[in-house]
Amino acid sequence: AVAPYGYGISSFAEMSPSKKRKLVSSDAAAAGPSSCKGKGKAPVSEPNAAASESFSSEDEDEDDDDAVSLGDAEDDLEGLVGEVLNGEIAQTLVDEQGISHSAVEMLRNGFHPELVEDDRTADQCEDGAALAEAGDAEEVARWLIAPVPLETFMKHTWERKPLYVSRNNNKQYYDGLLSKKNIEDWLVKKKMKYGVNVDVTTYKNGVRDTHNVNDDGSGGADPISGETGTADSATIWRRFDTEKASLRVLHPQRWRDPLWKMLSSLETFWRCSTGCNVYLTPPDSQGFAPHFDDIDAFVLQLEGKKLWKVYAPRSEREMLPRYSSANFSQGEIGEPVLEVVLEPGDLLYMPRGTVHQAMCVEKTHSLHVTLSTNQFNTWADVLELAFPEALRRAVEEVPALRRCPPPDFLDNLGVAAQGGDEGEGDEGAADDQTSRRDQLLGVLNELASAVMRRLPFDAAADQLGARLMKQRLPPPPSHLSSSKTSTGVTASNGVTNASVVRLMQENGARIVIEDETLAVYHSFENGRLYHMEGGDDEDGGDDKEDDDEFGVLFFDQACGPAIEILLFSEDAIDTGVEIGDLPLWPEDVKLETVRRLVGAGILAVVR
Repeated sequence: AVAPYGYGISSFAEMSPSKKRKLVSSDAAAAGPSSCKGKGKAPVSEPNAAASESFSSEDEDEDDDDAVSLGDAEDDLEGLVGEVLNGEIAQTLVDEQGISHSAVEMLRNGFHPELVEDDRTADQCEDGAALAEAGDAEEVARWLIAPVPLETFMKHTWERKPLYVSRNNNKQYYDGLLSKKNIEDWLVKKKMKYGVNVDVTTYKNGVRDTHNVNDDGSGGADPISGETGTADSATIWRRFDTEKASLRVLHPQRWRDPLWKMLSSLETFWRCSTGCNVYLTPPDSQGFAPHFDDIDAFVLQLEGKKLWKVYAPRSEREMLPRYSSANFSQGEIGEPVLEVVLEPGDLLYMPRGTVHQAMCVEKTHSLHVTLSTNQFNTWADVLELAFPEALRRAVEEVPALRRCPPPDFLDNLGVAAQGGDEGEGDEGAADDQTSRRDQLLGVLNELASAVMRRLPFDAAADQLGARLMKQRLPPPPSHLSSSKTSTGVTASNGVTNASVVRLMQENGARIVIEDETLAVYHSFENGRLYHMEGGDDEDGGDDKEDDDEFGVLFFDQACGPAIEILLFSEDAIDTGVEIGDLPLWPEDVKLETVRRLVGAGILAVVR
């Protein structure tokens, strides 16, 4: 008999965005910007008065000591999670530069951007394309934000304030990622569908409009299916030249290898889905209204120049949001904390919730790529996965949760029972009701504690990892440990007990327990054109039956220890594992397990 292998959540479910939450407005930022027009040094901006105020509502009781105490504790909690992420910050930096683990504290202190001049010339810089080709994840992340050390960025900047890196001495830093000519070629080849691959937008007189239709009326969304048509090249460039319309190219990593390799490397480093959009803007125009995003954004300027205005989050409730904002009017955002003209080779990093807008300068178009990461990758997402399973387990194990509430439950809880001005009623009756209400709330708190004690954090992490496997780009061939010929169905047919197999890519698979079955989620069958959204797989990935699921294999839990060795041991990553040494019997089950992993592209046959 084999003991159950680990434990998990009963079924894997994709996380789909819910309706956007209603975002709370506050007074706009009032401080002057740090100006970098003309690439000059920027003065330090004054603290943002509006951002420095914590959010409060009219009906909040400012004299409530318990509420104040709770707020202080939650501020401390935000610093704690920052310390877990970033490590200890030297006290001298806290005292002299105001560096803090807390994003809230950084916002209250003014949301000051960090401004860096990269004095290196091209021959002094790493070759970013070569690093991405090799799939060296950490080195690609270092190259992206250099000369700022990666450790310094994570400890002092990540999620807490904007970063601007100017590269006057090396404007070719991001050359080769993408060009306007690439977009022209995709349009000529009729590869781009409105809303899936490209959006055509204008922002004039405070109004944002989308123009996803061709001059002859084709290409718009079908009124029944919602499907859009192919963008016409002549229409696109007429709008670009005469109407000052901008192009947003969605997820160009589908077709552009340098972006594919860079994003695949960064997904390995960040350990979360990482995508990109490209923005092409005609001279002296603006394509989008002010807004904030639900992603951490790295803006890489590729061609031309663009003036960016960056604003602090309007309130603490809007910082690090899980959903993007609607479009703002100019009157809703106040004054920027940073104005900067991005030129080729420059970088702008903005944490989630940073309000921003950008406009192209005169006489030249602008082309930039925005790398995005950390969408739905928060502690809240972990708990969102854990809570339902904790409740399910508690209901099974705690009989008290299956008892009925008393008949007077609805009389003592709810809006009407919360208290307030009781008028001239019977004080004794009111006291009795308060006592009964406290009693019921005490029971609910104890029941909630029983649920909390069963939170399955390991299983929630596995679900988050499985989601990543389904969302990731497929690894480029140059990122794999072995050639494609050593893996796949043909290679799997030659597997014997004497064979040695090796993992095709480290961290390319995740074990999850679902309904008492061991599931292996992986990214090796993912298609580039499915990354992030839409598109058809060009690589022939449509040959599975409709009821088959890409990217996941299911095994009996008895296979767990052997699969762990195959996926996570040092030998599996380096020299390989001899199948005969695996702790799995009978032999036909062992061979079938390995063959399935080889057939899916997870393992390669070394010999």
